[in-house]
Amino acid sequence: MKGLKVMLLLLLCSTLIFAGCSNETKGGGNGGEITLEFWNGFTGPDGEDIGKIINEFNEEHKGEIKINTQTMPWGNFYDQYRTVVTNGEAPDIAIMHLDSIAGYARYDLLTPLDDLASDMGLNEGDFIEEVWNAGVFEDHRYGIPLDVHPLTLFYNVDLLEEAGFSEPPKTYDELLEMSLAVQEKTDSWGIAMPVFWPSNMIFYTSLMSHGGQSVSEDGLTPLYNSPEGEEALQKMVDLVYKHKVSPADVQADGEVTLFRQGKSAFHLNGIWMIAGFEEQDGLNFATAPVPAFGDQEAVWAGSHNFVLPAQKDADPKRHEAAMKFIKYVSENSLQWAKAGQVPAKHSVLESDEFKALEHQYKASQQNFIFPPATPFYGDAWGPTGPAVDEAMLNQLSPKDALERAAKEGEANAKDAAQ
Repeated sequence: MKGLKVMLLLLLCSTLIFAGCSNETKGGGNGGEITLEFWNGFTGPDGEDIGKIINEFNEEHKGEIKINTQTMPWGNFYDQYRTVVTNGEAPDIAIMHLDSIAGYARYDLLTPLDDLASDMGLNEGDFIEEVWNAGVFEDHRYGIPLDVHPLTLFYNVDLLEEAGFSEPPKTYDELLEMSLAVQEKTDSWGIAMPVFWPSNMIFYTSLMSHGGQSVSEDGLTPLYNSPEGEEALQKMVDLVYKHKVSPADVQADGEVTLFRQGKSAFHLNGIWMIAGFEEQDGLNFATAPVPAFGDQEAVWAGSHNFVLPAQKDADPKRHEAAMKFIKYVSENSLQWAKAGQVPAKHSVLESDEFKALEHQYKASQQNFIFPPATPFYGDAWGPTGPAVDEAMLNQLSPKDALERAAKEGEANAKDAAQ
């Protein structure tokens, strides 16, 4: 019996020691280091860049805060996020695309950041106004912007010079003129228009440039099925079938391959392509704002935002530690910009170090138009993807493609709202 009591006593002591260590590591309850779990979808080379920032943060805050990172493909990220938050097993910090925030806020899967951001000294004047405002849903802030990643024009400097041009196009007509000249004087295409992704980002850009709208403010009604929308999409189609400055039926990523190989003068894609093109041997390229397809300068832009997942038992100390990390990354986001992003914070955006990143800086000189902050944006806008693809394949007219997409989008949004 005496031996049993000793064993029970030892077991109890071990349990208490383990609990104390666990509490110290996870929550810092004993004044120890707080370990925070950080989820993101940066599975590409950008993961290395965010990793460098995290390592620097951990070193500077050793003994106080430590960030553990869990990275997964974006295709799996949101489903897993919803599951762990619902089960009360949420990470402390996460990255979320700007156009997803409203949907997760609507279902109470995010922590409001109004007071936390204010207490940490993060406010409107620190960030690009449009991206800061886009993180608000129903009068509450849920996101702190890390970056802006806009659609960008990439162009082959050598091909343009051979065709007699030293500056990139600023309008659709100039894009067409230069593309025709390139094809006349070289063996390359003017531009390779994608049939698939990111074709709907190009359509969004053209739509905004023509003064159109994507969806209603509440997100329930598609508005792209309009005269502006038809003209915006028609101009994309015309580059292929009317003006013939782009090959037809470009396979997935085929437009990227043609540009890499120097076989097209212009390429429309996200700023995130910079690093890959810089690694391409023999490719002399530059970046510029996307030419205005209509009367207005406007470009599609997305943004990665920091969010704090809703917790089963919220801990103010952990929230404070998380906000310290977010502020640190925001203030040290030049490393992140090098990965092919536009910093969201003015102090970094206006620094000489960022301006020295020529490709990123030129891409930043655009009128960013972010998707509206509504939970149903993805439902209403989503059908434009296949609709634009079918128009680019000459299978449907822009009018018919957008009409079908709008009907499907409205039905999707109403179902989601219910």
